[in-house]
Amino acid sequence: RTSVPISPISFCQRLSVLTCSMAPVAPVKSGNSWKNLLLLTSGNERLLDEEDIDFGSDVYALAESSTDELLSSWKVFTALKDESYDGRRLENAAWRLHAMQKLGKTPSFQAASQVTQGRCAFNKEAPISAQLDAHLSHTHADLGKAIADSDGHPMLDDSWAAKHLLGLCLKNKLSNDAVGEILQVIQHVDFRPDDLPSTPEQLRALPHHQRPVCAIFTHSLERNGANNFCLYIARLLKNNQNLTIFSPKAGPMKEDFEKLGLEVTIVDTTSKSFLKDLSCALQERKVEILLANTIMRCDIILMAAQLRMRSVWVIHESWPQDQLDHYAKEVFMCKDIDAAVIRKAFAAAGTIVFPSDMQRDLYNGMFKPQAGLTIYNGIPLQQLDAFKHTQDRRQVRAALGYTDQDFLVLHLGTVCSRKGQVFSAKACAKLITENNCTNLKQLIVGARYIRDHEIKYIDQIFDVAASYGLSCRRWEELSEDEAGKPDITIMDIQAAVLRFYMAADVVLVPSLNEVLPLVICESMAFERPVVCSNIDAIPEALSDGVEGFLVPPGNADAIRDAVLQLYQSPELRKQMGAAGRARVLKQFSYEHMGECYRELLDTVPAPEEKLHGEVLKGKTVLVDMDNTIVDWDGEFIRRYSEASGQDPLVVEKLVRNREKFEIEENFQESERAQVMEVIASPGFYESLEPLPGAVEALHKMVDEGIDVKLVTAPHPLCAGSCAREKFISVERLLGPEFLERMIITRDKTHVQGDLLVDDKPRVSGSRTPSWKHVLFSQSYNQGMEGKGRLSMWTEWADTLSKSI
Repeated sequence: RTSVPISPISFCQRLSVLTCSMAPVAPVKSGNSWKNLLLLTSGNERLLDEEDIDFGSDVYALAESSTDELLSSWKVFTALKDESYDGRRLENAAWRLHAMQKLGKTPSFQAASQVTQGRCAFNKEAPISAQLDAHLSHTHADLGKAIADSDGHPMLDDSWAAKHLLGLCLKNKLSNDAVGEILQVIQHVDFRPDDLPSTPEQLRALPHHQRPVCAIFTHSLERNGANNFCLYIARLLKNNQNLTIFSPKAGPMKEDFEKLGLEVTIVDTTSKSFLKDLSCALQERKVEILLANTIMRCDIILMAAQLRMRSVWVIHESWPQDQLDHYAKEVFMCKDIDAAVIRKAFAAAGTIVFPSDMQRDLYNGMFKPQAGLTIYNGIPLQQLDAFKHTQDRRQVRAALGYTDQDFLVLHLGTVCSRKGQVFSAKACAKLITENNCTNLKQLIVGARYIRDHEIKYIDQIFDVAASYGLSCRRWEELSEDEAGKPDITIMDIQAAVLRFYMAADVVLVPSLNEVLPLVICESMAFERPVVCSNIDAIPEALSDGVEGFLVPPGNADAIRDAVLQLYQSPELRKQMGAAGRARVLKQFSYEHMGECYRELLDTVPAPEEKLHGEVLKGKTVLVDMDNTIVDWDGEFIRRYSEASGQDPLVVEKLVRNREKFEIEENFQESERAQVMEVIASPGFYESLEPLPGAVEALHKMVDEGIDVKLVTAPHPLCAGSCAREKFISVERLLGPEFLERMIITRDKTHVQGDLLVDDKPRVSGSRTPSWKHVLFSQSYNQGMEGKGRLSMWTEWADTLSKSI
């Protein structure tokens, strides 16, 4: 110890710049160098910060020490093995002062004067360190004055930490409150950089009490791929996110969720008091985020918008926009939803997750662009691998009745027309009877006997087998000795499906309508080659000839040819299986999916405030019809292609990308007569279908107190029939209440209003219009500038508000 009590540990924590009158000394960087002020220079005057003076007091205390004390001080540093810049400096200072003492010199007071630039006189009778401490307050006062003299803007040192932190604040537009909270964490006495995870994903995986409760809404609790997704997400998030489950009806998966320790609440979505009852249930559980699974939970998204709650909508289906009613009513037998409800939910949704880019493109125009994102569905490889490593394939096959000599073709999925089991049965029947694959057996897993159309479809599979003279049996009706013997076996839906992948030689997914089924990824994880339909997002998961084969949908012969190649080549099966496994590891990681959903739930935005309501309420908005509300081009393409015999794709390219507003001006002179005949053909205007989101937008505008008028000009070639058909069309698409909002006129400048939404590049007439023209974006008006532009109806509120 030196003669002045100084803890050796403090030496390692201090940093300073020793100055002399002859030359300036550069500032020294350290862990907290951000708070070192630049030495403000006025002539030769220099100001030092508190740590400079602390270091100086240490040095001068050493100067007053004896040789033995100096040696002891040096031993302290040696024992601490202090390799820091501070430690080396103090060690050096100790030896210098030791040498000076041997020469009889006493530099301490002279050095102290240099540190303070002669601003303070020192009493030689008192310890210098104490006098330096007293001088510290004067230094702070001078420092504050210097900062004030520089317009109150402190000049920060060239600090790496400060610069990068400020850069992040500017890049992410962080408020002062947010920055202050970050600095509080960094400056806290318990902050240790080594305690932090090395990646944001690891940080988000930690539990935290500030995370709100998230309610997952399933469309049922039956065992299927969409509900399995909810189960996977629950497993991934339950340890760091408060979760609760809601479903419209009970089912076998209720027990699966309860085994995870999650509460499952059954709510009757058909009840008149559904919204009120559900609101109470959500409040009781303190739910702040709703995660709705499948397109059939569009009611939950609409409810979230009404309750001003944050929501995430996960869409598994790929329903073409012009077939929403067909799939809702006829395929999935939904009584409470239709195309109008689905479109309204898409427009209201704050965040929509698609499992593929293809699917997002399919619904393009129905949702706000910033609301949609793609997250590929992952699979639980750890669970799959555990099964692979603990089960014997021969025993698994034997339990199903299959021998080593059997070539097993698996088709796993709900048995229905959408999944294409009839085509896979035809393919296998042809392989057995026509290609002499006598040891080939097909196992179809996923039959259920609930819906009439599914029962009839199962009967069709039996008919296929009978037509080829093959045996087809239901697994549940087979005796133990009969298992595995039929050419085609149909098994009911199963909870545990991993054994089927292990038993199979080839897996078929010949769906007619599908997004990206988990069966493909799970098959590849088991290193099984897959034969899939080349539709929707399936090509995003499997490359033809690499992990399996892509075949045209509904083509039994193409399925047969692909399976035959695999049947004949064990090496090809092995090669494709290995490629599939590699792709799963790269693209469909279970952990990566969980990381994406953790981040999403932590950052899902709150519903936007309806500021446009105040701006537009009470305003009159005039709206054109053709190519603004209804798809005039689409009907023309269909009719002209039929009338002329031209390729519809060629006609569509010409019409959709035309440069001139008047349609006939984009055709050859010889074709224009037929163009005009199509326009005047009976039923043309009556048949026009709405553009995405238009109907919902108009109803929403009226609901929000906007005076909407449909202002449309009849075509001069058929003015009478055109006007009559437009009235019929409006009543069909918008309802009879909109008939009184219609105005038929050739001169729109006579109509009073605040805005006119119209696709025509220039709308002119005999008067100066009272309205402001907002272009509805089409190819032929892209050259117009200086006007508001509405690209899609989901953006009407922002666009019209800005135009007002």
